[in-house]
Amino acid sequence: MQPIESLFHLHRAKSGLFSEYEKGDVPYVGNGLADNAVTGFVDPLAGDKVFAFTGIAVSAFCEATVQVPPFVACGRAGNGLVVLEPKSKMSAKQLAYISAYINQAVRWRFNWYRQTTVDRIRRLLVPDQLPKGLSYDVAGALPPKGTRERGAWRLNLRPFALGDIYELKPGHFHSVGDLGPGKTPVVSCGDRNNGVIGYFDVGGAPVEANRLTVAFNGENALTAKYHAYRFAAKDDVAVCIPRKPVHLATELFITTMLNRERWRYSYYRKCYADKLRRFTVLLPSKQGEIDEATIRAVVESSPYWEYIATRIAA
Repeated sequence: MQPIESLFHLHRAKSGLFSEYEKGDVPYVGNGLADNAVTGFVDPLAGDKVFAFTGIAVSAFCEATVQVPPFVACGRAGNGLVVLEPKSKMSAKQLAYISAYINQAVRWRFNWYRQTTVDRIRRLLVPDQLPKGLSYDVAGALPPKGTRERGAWRLNLRPFALGDIYELKPGHFHSVGDLGPGKTPVVSCGDRNNGVIGYFDVGGAPVEANRLTVAFNGENALTAKYHAYRFAAKDDVAVCIPRKPVHLATELFITTMLNRERWRYSYYRKCYADKLRRFTVLLPSKQGEIDEATIRAVVESSPYWEYIATRIAA
């Protein structure tokens, strides 16, 4: 591990607003990770800093992407990007590995109120060597095209109160500001990274596994996530503990049905614990109970089920 400034020259981006540009051929790199952070393609303005090397663009919120030349990065005051130029030759694989490390192990340090600057990131440590045998087969990781035929079901849906299915417990932490880095993912109400905001040393705090969480707060209140790993949670999500055993397919079905209803809540209309307990979700029923056999047949008919089942213990 070495400081970023030992491996890279750090440049502060300089550009106009994306809306000020005419269409062109040069990628305009902004915040976020979608589309490799490329907002669109522009004709650079006079005075823009156009980067002519392959490097890493680090957004205001510490989202790292590998960019190839030429490109322009958002450089407006207050939320401009930092671009890392390798001091010595680096392979695309090494740049991608360092970017992935920044996104997984460093990004939690920054947010809307503490954005990146050259001085804030120059001394952060990143790996200077690739692990031996590192490889990732993107095509091989994608699920094969399914051939399973979908059944023609008549779903006898009826509403079930979420509080009747689960005991809903708010997460343990109000803030992660005092936690040091560690190995336990902490889940919050965000939508990215399955709600995981970072990896921390949570000490003796409660840790759950194979649980559903539902957001009380945030831009997408009521957002449901399933976590097939050990995790801790902030108090802006409810950890859903089944009152009796529930099949994995049922939990994923409930997750989908909850996410269809999240338009009902927002940052200004929060989903408090009492509301969530009373909130009803439509599920297949049989003799007044949740029809898990039908749910399982529906979920397992998805062409993605085998891909999911190999990674989550049913």
